[in-house]
Amino acid sequence: MTTRKRQLISKGKGYLSAAGPQARFIIFLIFTLIAYTVLLRVFQKLAEILQLPLFLPIALVVLLVFIGIIGVLYSHKFLGPLTRIRHAIDMMAEGETALNLRLRDADDPLLKELARSVSLLCEHSRNAQTLTDDSARDLFQEIDALSKAVQADADRSSLRKHLESVRKKQELLEKAIKAFRKA
Repeated sequence: MTTRKRQLISKGKGYLSAAGPQARFIIFLIFTLIAYTVLLRVFQKLAEILQLPLFLPIALVVLLVFIGIIGVLYSHKFLGPLTRIRHAIDMMAEGETALNLRLRDADDPLLKELARSVSLLCEHSRNAQTLTDDSARDLFQEIDALSKAVQADADRSSLRKHLESVRKKQELLEKAIKAFRKA
């Protein structure tokens, strides 16, 4: 995703900050209302034919059941992915970076993009952590080698080589730490 597109999504202006998902939701509401209106008219005609005096209570119960079923089916596309994304973020907060967050094909595209971003963050964090660990391990090994050389009364040129190697490893560790901070 380009930086420009990210800026447009993240800055969102006014009520239509995520026009795609909002448009899908509005269309869903319109179709739901149309379907309910058709259903209501069918029940009204049935009530006239059968001369049912309980039309209003039956219509209200049908409305509640209809909205309940449709609401559960539609919200499942949002709540399932959000729950998985929240769980992944909680795992990252606990230090777990070996996550692979994937959503279903039927899930909302905006949530898929969010899941992709969380996965990229996990991968970047994992790589930075590995780089930091490896750099620290190399630095500690080099310090041990320098310490042994000092104890063995090594000559100055050998000590300088060890010291130079320690400084290079220190620079690598500092770069790794900076990369980790960016994660």
